Amino acid sequence: MSFWPFTNSMNSNNALSKFLDSIQDLSSVTVDDLIGDPTISQELLNELHNIKGSYNSKNGGANFSFSQSQAANDGITMANSDSASVNSSNNDNNNSTTKDAKGTKLIELLIQPHILTGLIEYLQQSVDFFYDENIKEEEKIFKKLNETLPETDEQEEEELEEIRSGKDSKHSEKDEESEDEKFRRCVQTAADILSIDLWVISNRIIETPSIIDKLWSILDMNNLQENSPAVSYLVHILDQLMDTNSIELLNFIRRQKNLVDTFLTKIEVPMLMDFFFRVIQTDKPDSPTGIIDTIAQQNLVVKLIDILKPEPSQFALEKYIPNHQLFFKQTAATDFLKALVTISSNAALAVVLETNIGPNQLTRELVSPEIVNTMINDIMLVKIKDEDGKIQTNKHGINNCVSIIIELIRKNNSDYDLNCGSYSSMLQNGDGTPEVNSFVMFQWLKDFEQNPPGPRDPIYLGEMLYLFSSNLDKFAELVHTEPIPPSHVESNILGFTRFKLSELIAELLHCSNMILLNSKKIKKIIGVRDQIRSQQEKRLKKALEEQIAFPESPNINQVTSGIDDVSLDDIHFGTNNVSDESNDYKKLIDTLDQVEDSEDEEPLISPENPFVCSDRDKTIRHDPCVGDYFKIKLLDSAILLDIVTLFTKFPWNNFFHNVVFDLIQQIFNGKLNSYNSFLIVDLFREDKCNLTEIVVKSYQEEILPRPGFMGHLILISEEIVKFTSLYKPDLISPVIVTAIQSEKWTWFVNEVLLKTREVYNVVLGADDGDDTNEYGFDSSSVGYLDMDQPKKIILGDVSNHDEFVNDKSNKDNDDDAEDGDDSGDDYDMNQYLVPDFNVSKMSPSGDMTQQKMDAERDLDDNLNDHDDQNTDYLENLSGSSSDDDDDEDDDDGVQKDGDDDDDDDNSNELRRVPNHSNQ
Repeated sequence: MSFWPFTNSMNSNNALSKFLDSIQDLSSVTVDDLIGDPTISQELLNELHNIKGSYNSKNGGANFSFSQSQAANDGITMANSDSASVNSSNNDNNNSTTKDAKGTKLIELLIQPHILTGLIEYLQQSVDFFYDENIKEEEKIFKKLNETLPETDEQEEEELEEIRSGKDSKHSEKDEESEDEKFRRCVQTAADILSIDLWVISNRIIETPSIIDKLWSILDMNNLQENSPAVSYLVHILDQLMDTNSIELLNFIRRQKNLVDTFLTKIEVPMLMDFFFRVIQTDKPDSPTGIIDTIAQQNLVVKLIDILKPEPSQFALEKYIPNHQLFFKQTAATDFLKALVTISSNAALAVVLETNIGPNQLTRELVSPEIVNTMINDIMLVKIKDEDGKIQTNKHGINNCVSIIIELIRKNNSDYDLNCGSYSSMLQNGDGTPEVNSFVMFQWLKDFEQNPPGPRDPIYLGEMLYLFSSNLDKFAELVHTEPIPPSHVESNILGFTRFKLSELIAELLHCSNMILLNSKKIKKIIGVRDQIRSQQEKRLKKALEEQIAFPESPNINQVTSGIDDVSLDDIHFGTNNVSDESNDYKKLIDTLDQVEDSEDEEPLISPENPFVCSDRDKTIRHDPCVGDYFKIKLLDSAILLDIVTLFTKFPWNNFFHNVVFDLIQQIFNGKLNSYNSFLIVDLFREDKCNLTEIVVKSYQEEILPRPGFMGHLILISEEIVKFTSLYKPDLISPVIVTAIQSEKWTWFVNEVLLKTREVYNVVLGADDGDDTNEYGFDSSSVGYLDMDQPKKIILGDVSNHDEFVNDKSNKDNDDDAEDGDDSGDDYDMNQYLVPDFNVSKMSPSGDMTQQKMDAERDLDDNLNDHDDQNTDYLENLSGSSSDDDDDEDDDDGVQKDGDDDDDDDNSNELRRVPNHSNQ
């Protein structure tokens, strides 16, 4: 007995040690000799884990080399050899009785091509084995359940558990392992050896073409299904190769001609698709691997979209059950596309920056006209009639496509892309924070020296939005289509189709407000960049197809070894390349500078000539930008009216109510200097949406229980109050003025909205009689607890309604208030002089320098004319302006009623009104 605790591990592996000592010829050893005996196989795994630190070059252990590979210095010679060996630098005396010698001999044995091939063959055989075993088990379960049909789900689960436990106990009673058990153990051992963290083994696999081809061929086996243990074995091995030999493995994967088809046939196997996804994530802009180029050439996106196309079997026709297996496959394809879009987002929108690969040709292809047309016409708009003559919509296809489009819009929002090179310093708004605008974006896109066109350009969503806009009338027909309710369900249901299409409209409206989609000049420069990018791709393809001849070696006609390192990212656009084309592009870009953009327009408006009028309608419709084109089609299709009408028709569908509120909120917060103003007016028209009437009527009716949309109506009414308090409604349309001055709306604001705010503002846990707390502010506000200077977040109630709608957090005009307060307890909000707001300055005009000068001049004018005005508010109001003659105030500083109508000099301004209920 040895008292030294650190004994040689091989001493405890008696069976393995004897087996290695008995080997005279490595080529005579079979795989079954290694893993057939349970004792030897277990000792072998133990020994590998003990010695892997010494034989793993990445861990800084002993150096080793392939003998034949070193001699020939040729990987092909090594790969085709029948045997191989390694030399350990730690084994100077080459004593076969030492630990290093036996460890070296064990590794020499394992890297023999016939041994590695035999281990992989066990994995191949396991695919069919596990498939057959699964079928037998399912048949046994069905037979058992059919003998005594369970009455409840609990009884069925108990019987299944008995069947499984009976099988396990039967196996445990045996003293000797059966043939099936032996095979399972051998497969597990083979997988453990192939996936061991030993560089010498993984390197041997990846550098031997016959071995890696055999391993990769398992992916093509038909019976490799999700529930097969062979899947986890294979993925574990491939992951190990990716960790230790990533470059070699990626080169091998990139050379697979049917790479996309291989994985798409297994799209319902999550573990395999996860591995494929990790392979794609290796191709990053700063370190491209060429994987994206490869799968793009193999039409990954087109083939995924083809999977989403409906088949007759997935509809419930002639009383048949729909093909749910097809549903699962389509859902898997959708999830993969959504995940691809997520990792291909702009850097500012990346979920995990480390795994984000940025915009690429795959997501650009996904928003191309060809793919979008396929989604619209071949998937979303597909309808069929059932045996009863009722129309069935492709609900599953609509859900899949809508989820993909929503992800595309959210992950490619240009308004958050602040990466504009040296132009980034110009992205400043009034308060000094960065803000994207069309002028800077145009300058950045046309600067080909700083920003050359390439495959990693940001994704432009204009073509996608245009196609959806052109088909809005067809989607409106789907909204009108009454859904087929399930059995034993009332006929009056919203339906999945209408819900998802409402979600789509809300997201497309958000997309239509993006800066890139509201500039005609940007659209044209994007087209130029697309042409250049297309030429780059053609040149690359031609370069890869051309043969390279060497004069000194006339027999070598083609070289392919360098193709692995070629990527579109290596090609840059410059003025010296293809000079004629460059000059043409330069001339075209120069002409774009002279084109007036939609945001450069300065409309002249007044109460007599409001923004929303027939002349301006014709002007915008004549040549709209993509964003306005969507809004025009949204209005013409009446789909906005349809969605708002459905709001009250289904009082308990709160998910739908939230979608409608999001849609309405976006319209109220959109640009006024666009066709969005026409959508706003449509919300107030009596013969259209008539929002104020919907709100008032819902609160006047005595319905118990109260409908589930009441809370969302409060949110909608708050949006109406804020909007009509922020701008002069008569400068937009008299329709709005009529709606907000009605007696019903005044009653609702005074009797319902204000009291509801009071209820919402009650501090939980406060005593009933407490009007203030220890920090000095009342319970009608929510505050940040600051001991020195409490800052209130005003929510508004009866006492501070005017403060709420004007965003005032304090009252500084005490003197003016005292002079102008003639109404007793009701203080006059007219004391708060709010600056006028230009409709043309709802978005940056493009001339950043001029805009800054205008803002400074306006601020000086306001300071000079309104000394008592709260200047903090002016500083926080970006783009606001007021002139010397804006308002005629009386001696007390209070604005006289009726002055708005006589203010002809400043008719081109939207004004925040103090209190719309007093108009």
